[in-house]
This record gives sequence, structure tokens and C-alpha cells, in this order.
Amino acid sequence: MTTTHIPTSRIELRFKCTKLANLDVLSKSDPQIYVSEKRGNRPLTYIGKTEKIKNNLNPIFATPILIDYYFEESQDLRISVVDVDGEISSADHDDPIGDLSITLGNIVASQSRRVVKDIKNKHGKVTGSIEITFEEIAKTGHNLLLRLGGLNLDKKDLFGKSDPYYKIFKDTANGFVEVYKSEYIKNTLNPVWKEMVIPLENLNGGDMKRPIQIQVFDYDSIGDHDLIGIFSTTMDEVLLGKKEFPLINPKKTTKSNYKNSGFVSFYDARLVKDFSFLDFLYGGCEISLIVGIDCTGSNGEPTSSTSLHYKHPTKPNEYAQAIVSVGSVLTPYDTDGLIGVYGFGASLPNSYATDHCFPMTLTQNPEVLGVPGVLDTYYNNITKVSFSGPTYFAPLIDKAAKIAAKGQSQEQQKYTILMIITDGEITDMDNTIEAIVKASVLPLSIVIVGVGLDSFSSMVTLDGDDGPLVSKGVRAERDIVQFVPLRNYASNPQELASETLKEIPGQLLSYMKKMNYHPNTPKMPM
Repeated sequence: MTTTHIPTSRIELRFKCTKLANLDVLSKSDPQIYVSEKRGNRPLTYIGKTEKIKNNLNPIFATPILIDYYFEESQDLRISVVDVDGEISSADHDDPIGDLSITLGNIVASQSRRVVKDIKNKHGKVTGSIEITFEEIAKTGHNLLLRLGGLNLDKKDLFGKSDPYYKIFKDTANGFVEVYKSEYIKNTLNPVWKEMVIPLENLNGGDMKRPIQIQVFDYDSIGDHDLIGIFSTTMDEVLLGKKEFPLINPKKTTKSNYKNSGFVSFYDARLVKDFSFLDFLYGGCEISLIVGIDCTGSNGEPTSSTSLHYKHPTKPNEYAQAIVSVGSVLTPYDTDGLIGVYGFGASLPNSYATDHCFPMTLTQNPEVLGVPGVLDTYYNNITKVSFSGPTYFAPLIDKAAKIAAKGQSQEQQKYTILMIITDGEITDMDNTIEAIVKASVLPLSIVIVGVGLDSFSSMVTLDGDDGPLVSKGVRAERDIVQFVPLRNYASNPQELASETLKEIPGQLLSYMKKMNYHPNTPKMPM
């Protein structure tokens, strides 16, 4: 019997390296850290990565790695420091600087909450050192919603004003560490930055009296960014009513006439609960469905009773079963009720070329109304196209990605689900993985329902449960694919929908968190 272990704690790991070996000829290395974990008898699994820091042999990484800690299990960590080649990295393709193997237990057992170790290359040579600090993250169930603005900031640009942005730092046993960085606003001394949301535990671990520091900089596309000023406070002080703070630049304090370098105001500062999937639905986030139907020759001609597309007089075929079971669950969340329906792997009437993504309506408009509209379109038009091949997914995923990318914002929240119903293995695997990796940054999930008796081995790869997909050195930002073979649930369509859609809430929340979106205020009925 399989035992489910409950994490003892959630741990935040932060990293600092010194004296890294330089692997670049004309400049310094661009280091980044990857962390993988082998827990118990499980295989080595990718956990996360820091940001890349350009041209630096003594980097201090701002991005932490979060990991669940299990007291009763051995957790072997592999910490890899790499020199990034290009703008986007993969630990498998960039130049390794050095690795460290250490258990999570060895780290959390340190009373100073700090471990310093050498890293070594594959030949066993020391190539620098790494400092690991950690903190237990207590789940508070709340977030801080903040909106900051500046007033009369110092002018830093010679031919303009300033391009200000800010960073937030939290106090730790080893000094202040960065937890948030805002966007920069061009050419202004009175910026108003975007609203931001941060989990309370990330900012102060739930201790409202814990010091935080805010530093404001002038962004510079070339060279170092100029510090405008700093101030320190606590969220207790802010939430109790103090909203404006003077910025102090330490380099100017010796000047007799220096007062400050401007002010920062908290235009909004409030505690909000940890957002749930339902919170986003209540706030008006729309769930939109797109259906992709496999029209390749391996399905068999739809006029034949052996075809997976055959319309039986009393029993729905497997394609219809998938459309009804999944579509019926999703359509209540779609305010306009319109569903995009596409086919792939067939030639259209009056055409001999195979089309790998075409409106199943056989018109310019792929949208139909509700599940009945999808079924009518499917049954009416499946006999009007000429089945062909091969089986390509990438064009359909690219189409869904373009639709999902349109008009997304804090105020206008929409999440798209692409359901692909297919009978077999795909033949554009590399292109499909590339399309999924690109789409992983968008408000999109992909559910693949397998019909028929194929083994579907490639679909298991796309599911991504064994680790993030990687294409051309780029790693998927999120796991957005779920595969389910229909035959496992043919006798229970409700269970099919449950299994197919179970990962959607988590995928939606991961996207919203990445984009720093929060639920909108529900509209009251008139």
C-alpha cells in the first residue's frame, strides 16, 4: 500500500556564491542555480531555479527555491551552478561551473541557518563556494496587496528625469534579502507603480513587526542602476496608518542641506486571504473551451461501423462521449457559451492539401454555442472532410495560444482550456513540445483525451509529470498538459471529466500567481 507523506515544513532556500570559476573568455560568467531533489527511493526530480545574474563571479541570487521538508525521509539535493549561454537557460545545455550534493537535513540542522560549502566540477576541482541560507515558511493563508507611488524623487538622468523602480527586502538572520522587484516607469519623478500581491509568508513570515526595507532605483539600460533612496518600516506600521516615508540616500547624508530624495507613499496596503480557484471565478474570470478533433485516416472512414467517428443510431462514439463529459463541466463557467471547434489531419472540401488546423464549422467562424453546438457541428461535418495525416498537434496548440494571449489583464481575466481528442501517436513530437513550452507562459491548459486502443506512449511524455518539458534549451514555465485515455473511464463519464480536469484549478492559480493577478471584486447583481 502506498503511503502519502505530509510535509513537516515548507523551506525557503537562498543562495550566494563567491569566487566562481570564470568560463567566459571575453567577460565574466553569467551564473544561475538549478536545484534537483532525490527523495527516498524516488528518481531525481527538478525543483526550481534562481534567476540568471550577468557578468558576476560573486552573485547574490534574489530568487529563492521553495521545497517541502519531510523529517522522516532522506532528501538528497543536487545544487548545480551553471554559466548561462544565451538569454534562456537549461541546466542540461549550459556550461557547468560546479555542483554540490547535500541533504536537506544537513541544511536545516544548521543552528545558524547558514551553510557554506565548496562546489566542484566533474573532475573534482573546487570551482567556488556556495552559501545556503534557509527559513521555514509558515503558511498564513493571507497575501499583502500593495500599491506604491513616489513623490518628488531625485532626478538621475542627464537628459530626462528618472526611470524609477523599487525593490522590497525582508530581514533575515543573514541580513536583508530581496523578495520583490517592481516594473520601472519611464521619465517621471512621481511614479505610481502597478498594484502587487505577495504572500505574507514570503514578506515577513507572518510577523507583522518584522522589518522590511524598500529601495528605489533609477533604471539604466546600460551600466549600474542608480540608487535614489532607502527606507525601512514594518507592515504593522503601514497597516496601522503610516502611509508616507522619506527616501534617504546614504551617500548624501553628509551634505548639510540634504533632507531626503523624495517620498514613497502606500496608496493601498491591505491583507487579503490566500486566493482560491473559486475566488477568481467569483471575480469574473472566464473559462473558455476550445475543442480539437482528430480527423486523421487512422480513425477509419466515419461511414464505416468500425470507425471511431461512426455515428451510431443510439450510442455516442468516443469522440462524442469526451465532448459531452468534459464540455458539460466547463460550459457553465463560459459567460457567452461559445466554444471554438477545430479539426486537424484532413483535407477540406475542394482541396487536396492536408490541413492541420481548420474550423470544424467549415466556415471562417470556428465558434458554436454550447455542447449541443459542438456535437451538431462534429456529426454534420465529419463526413465532409477527407481523412488524411500525419497527426500534428503543434498547429492547433499554436492557434489556441494566440487565442489565449488576447486581451489578458488584471481587469479582464480569461483562462483557455484546449481539449484535444485523438486516436493515436503524434508525428510532430519536437514541434509539439516546442509549442507547449511557448504556451506555458500563457493562460492556457491543454487536456488530451485518447480514444481507441493505441498505447499513447508519447502522450505520457507530454503530460510532464516526470519533470518540465524542455525544447531547444527552454524549459516550460508551468505544467499545462493533462492526458487521460478514455478507455479507463468509458463506463463512468463523470469520472472521465473529473480526471481530465482535476489539474485545471492548480494550473490557473499558478498562472495568476506568476502574473501577480488577484481576483477582481465580484459584480453585484442589479
